[in-house]
Amino acid sequence: MKKAVEMLKKYPLLVLFTVFMLGVFGLDMCFTSNPYSELENRQLKQKPVFTLESLFKNQYTKEYEEYINDQFVGRDGWITLKSVFESALAKTENNGVAYGADGYLLNKMYDPIYAESRPNGTGFGGDGQVDSSIPVVDSAQLERNASFLNQFLASYDGHVTVAIAPNSYQVLREKLPLGLPDVDQEKAIGDFYRQLTGENLTTLDLLAPLTQAAGEMEVCYRTDHHWTTEGAWVGYAAYAQSRGLQYASLEELAPYRREEADFLGTYYNKTKNYNVQPDTLVWYDIPVEDVTIDGKHEVLQADGSTAEVTGIYQTEKFATRDKYAAFLYGNNGLTVIKTNNNKNHVDGQTSRVLLIKDSYGNCFAPFLTYSYDEVWVADLRNMTFQVSQVVSENQFDDVLVLYNFDTFQSDRNVSRIIY
Repeated sequence: MKKAVEMLKKYPLLVLFTVFMLGVFGLDMCFTSNPYSELENRQLKQKPVFTLESLFKNQYTKEYEEYINDQFVGRDGWITLKSVFESALAKTENNGVAYGADGYLLNKMYDPIYAESRPNGTGFGGDGQVDSSIPVVDSAQLERNASFLNQFLASYDGHVTVAIAPNSYQVLREKLPLGLPDVDQEKAIGDFYRQLTGENLTTLDLLAPLTQAAGEMEVCYRTDHHWTTEGAWVGYAAYAQSRGLQYASLEELAPYRREEADFLGTYYNKTKNYNVQPDTLVWYDIPVEDVTIDGKHEVLQADGSTAEVTGIYQTEKFATRDKYAAFLYGNNGLTVIKTNNNKNHVDGQTSRVLLIKDSYGNCFAPFLTYSYDEVWVADLRNMTFQVSQVVSENQFDDVLVLYNFDTFQSDRNVSRIIY
């Protein structure tokens, strides 16, 4: 006991730190592993199974370290505390997300011209970073995706519109921190469009209408990478006008407008900034006749259960942290929406559009019901059907390929449009 007291007097910080670490270790041993983090909206690493083979291959220790990082006691509290200290240090970015004006969180995406290769990653002159996860536009993947779309255009004789939506850091330039060397999406999207060929092709500029509308309404979330539902409507109106179709105005849709408060999106999940300004998520309770997902009126959930498909929204998701997952029941393979909303309906005819999309299309698709009798929504990441099969077995008036730039520039599922 006397030696312990002397040790405490001589090395108080060392002793206190050791006791603290042992205490945390003991608490970690007592608590059950959590399967999911509501704060981060992701599955957490579970304790790996020990085998001699995994130990000798150095797989077990790596997986166990990931498990400990995900499961330490009070994890959410420590994450929030880290955010508080970073804000006190006037840090302007965290985990690939920049802190912009008026509470906006903005993705960091760099032009390849700024990048320099280093032995253990990618960095930028003078930044002192060697992390290979630093986001750089994948020019090679963009070229491959252009090739895939060109092959699809050559094999399909119907009309196709390609629309690449700019992200918030391009639309809201005035919100950016000074000196952020982000990619010029206007140029990058224009360069990509120029790689596409085909007489049946239209490329749609979404930056101009979104930038103009941003002065009148919120078209981008503060805390999430998606465009807002109003932003999606702006994109819908621009698309309908490009095709010469009638479309629903926001005034017409006003009776169906609903709001969900306290939405914290993907950018918040990365930063955990303690003084975040939550968003309000807007949705429109648009009437529908029938909705199927992969040909069924039920959809498989992440936990293995099934949910009944009764409309275009899984409304119970609005009560969870991942509120955006309510749109179209998340990212599923092939969703077919039938309504009587079409303002362009011709008696005796059924008009159809095939929307090939990423998650930007989830809040966009409901608006299309006012311009077509049937809206077919394909997500190449989860499709069990071949696109060639879908377009050969069904007559479509239009095909719309809609992605956001940040996702599209690195998406390796676009190849499935031709297979």
